[in-house]
Amino acid sequence: MLTHYRHTGAVDMQKRTRQERRFDETEHDLPNFSPFTSAQIPTDRVLQLFSYLGKKNPFPRSITNEDTLWLLDNTAYRNESTGKWEAEFVSAAFSQHSSCAVIDAVSAIAGKLDLDGKDPNYPTIEERIRPFVQDIKPGAQAKALHGGKTPLKLGPGGRNGISSDIKRLPDNKGGSLIPTFAEVPKGANGILEMKTFYADPEGWGVISDIDDTIKITQTSDPIGILRTTFLDTPEVCPGMPELYQFIQSLVQKSSPWFYLSASPYNLYGFLREFCGKNYPHGTIILRDASWMSLPGLLTTLTLGTEDYKVDRMEKIHSWLPKRKMICIGDSTQSDPEAYGEIYRAYPSWIKVILIRKVEDIAAIGIEAKNEPERFEKAFKDVPRNVWHVFSDPVECRKIIQDAVLKPSPRHFRTCYSTYPYSPNMSAPKRQKSSKDVPYELIYWPGIPGRGEHVRLALEEGGATYTDTAQVEKGMDKVTAQIDEGNVGDDLNPPPFAPPILRHGDLLISQTSNILLYLGPRLGLVPSEDDEEHPDALYKINALALTALDGLSNEVHDCHHPIASGLYYEDQKEEAKRKSKDFVKTRLPKFLSYFERVLQGKASGEGPWLYGGQLTYADLVLFQCIDGTKFAFRKAMTAAEKSGKYAHVFKLYDAVKERPRISEYLASKRRQDYSMGIYRYYDELDFGPEGRD
Repeated sequence: MLTHYRHTGAVDMQKRTRQERRFDETEHDLPNFSPFTSAQIPTDRVLQLFSYLGKKNPFPRSITNEDTLWLLDNTAYRNESTGKWEAEFVSAAFSQHSSCAVIDAVSAIAGKLDLDGKDPNYPTIEERIRPFVQDIKPGAQAKALHGGKTPLKLGPGGRNGISSDIKRLPDNKGGSLIPTFAEVPKGANGILEMKTFYADPEGWGVISDIDDTIKITQTSDPIGILRTTFLDTPEVCPGMPELYQFIQSLVQKSSPWFYLSASPYNLYGFLREFCGKNYPHGTIILRDASWMSLPGLLTTLTLGTEDYKVDRMEKIHSWLPKRKMICIGDSTQSDPEAYGEIYRAYPSWIKVILIRKVEDIAAIGIEAKNEPERFEKAFKDVPRNVWHVFSDPVECRKIIQDAVLKPSPRHFRTCYSTYPYSPNMSAPKRQKSSKDVPYELIYWPGIPGRGEHVRLALEEGGATYTDTAQVEKGMDKVTAQIDEGNVGDDLNPPPFAPPILRHGDLLISQTSNILLYLGPRLGLVPSEDDEEHPDALYKINALALTALDGLSNEVHDCHHPIASGLYYEDQKEEAKRKSKDFVKTRLPKFLSYFERVLQGKASGEGPWLYGGQLTYADLVLFQCIDGTKFAFRKAMTAAEKSGKYAHVFKLYDAVKERPRISEYLASKRRQDYSMGIYRYYDELDFGPEGRD
């Protein structure tokens, strides 16, 4: 059980904020409603009494045609004891009717916001306040169908109308998003479809606050909370949608997201719509308090938030203890204290903590919350490289990128077993990780060539490397390696031609061989522990070899079809014949093949060729497509416009948008096409219909 750090200062700060901003005064003037409809007949009274028993209720109520039912999105996880999938299913039931005067609640909010009865915004307030005034339906039980096959009974719920059930689920692939539909009588309404995200035990995950982290709520001001909740069009915190898209591009779509807010469940529909429009799909976890209380809304957002969030994060940890979590919050509430506490409890679970320093209108009355002393105290015993306070979300990109893309020590310890070797052979002992020894790429200066495939892998993997194309006398280093007088050394035979990779004492050549070596070390193939893809390395290498054969070697042969030792001018006519045939028959053949691969089940979800994650085969295909677009502009433009190869070009764009690749492509390290593999000759630029 987690040991709480006492006197973090969060409670005192919350009380001080409430006092300075006169929360009690505002709450006093807001109406509370009876949380239960008055029982009209003895049967109703009995059912309400039985609702005190919660799940042990022997007489649950059914959902009727006059009820509202909410099914909340959730995250499935593998039970550590059984290895089976299961998930917490949360539902909320209440009547479509209200036993209180809705107009009184609307008037109370309008009065606080200085709106008169003729204001056109009245309907907005009435719509958003309805979940706070509808009568709770305690002891209700709902029926649902998961994935179109598995029947579920949810509930019965407790006195607050909310039920929580752990249900075992059928097998599904990690990263799957499976719907569950409520089975209710005609006339019942609400959120009748939910989605379950299947999260594998390992990988990355994100825990994010909502209010004033990704949505402007003004949690330090009671009138600001009421205005942003019941009146204003919800607004994102500037730069946060872009940051979250960036994070998702790094952690992949198979990573779970949790949106953890101190808001009551009344706001679930409102927040679900907001998050769905602006942020990656995730599980929204809210407080099950103050169900029919407008003062309670202000209370839940400003009191006890640290203990509540720590409790919910402990639950997430119990589901996914082997995940690596990124925690994101802000300075208005107790996010620093809560994240500091959860780190101290599970230091190997929390990898990055990001705190948005709120300095806009939401920061009213909380100057002390942004003081360095507050953060130092909140993050006591948390390593300084784990937590970061930021003003501009752009500051977080490198932090996240370095954390996510940094190869783990365990990865380097196990990378040798990827390669089969005889029991009589010993594993290489001289090899060190890229952190200890930088890579050296030995390739011709002035042309991208086949060395570009190696560069892309090194760049995407975040490796430290030198490139002879970028150093003084780099050409001499290349020629020294392929000189006829070079006979190698005690361990390395001489290479025939570049590209050549030096890593410590190891020297290897051949593009595909280098990539085969780098893939596991740079995280560009699935982990060897991935039981679903035990032989992934060889399947990925086959895809890379196919791309190199058809969209690199054959493209080169278009301008040198007879002999590589002859000038292009010596084989122009043959080059025209070769290029015309390539555009007509070979190019469509290879594009069609990769389109089939990307539509196949083995590719997984997303734009990648294999296993639902980016691999070095994707980088190879990207470079092949990019070079072919340069050499055969008409044919590739027509191919893209045709729509026949939509998945291929989607992959091309997805690689181009990778943060490290995007930075590399814009840098001077990326060399222009010239006299290498990919060349442009106007007379060879055939389209599908010929030269025109």
